[in-house]
Amino acid sequence: MVLKLFGGKISGVPFVHASTKIQIPWHIKLHHRACLGENVVAYSLGIIEVGEGATVAQESYLCAGTHDFANPNMQLITKPITIKKNAFLGVRSMILPNIEIGENSVIGAQAVVIKNVPANEIFAGNPAQKIGERKISYELN
Repeated sequence: MVLKLFGGKISGVPFVHASTKIQIPWHIKLHHRACLGENVVAYSLGIIEVGEGATVAQESYLCAGTHDFANPNMQLITKPITIKKNAFLGVRSMILPNIEIGENSVIGAQAVVIKNVPANEIFAGNPAQKIGERKISYELN
């Protein structure tokens, strides 16, 4: 995988769509079956980690950098984004710096996530708010 050549930390077999844009590849950590969909932007000024089986749907924006607006020079601030195992980020979602998306959580389409999302919760809207809980059934049919 080309990301490894540029310092990306890859474990297992993740999927990165050819149209995905990654700002700083050595700030990316992808685990087995992690997915960055079509036209995802990983603005990886800080570390972005996508856990095993997690999906970032098409046109989502992961923004790991911002500015200190209290400083007249608006100094750059970088903070990590962590997307835990089996989380799902809907189409065109936006994740701001210093955010953790919990294991098995779901982020609705076009949501703007400005605070951490606990495991097994469903968030949607702008700003994203809890709208439900994800209950996973492992029953065999």
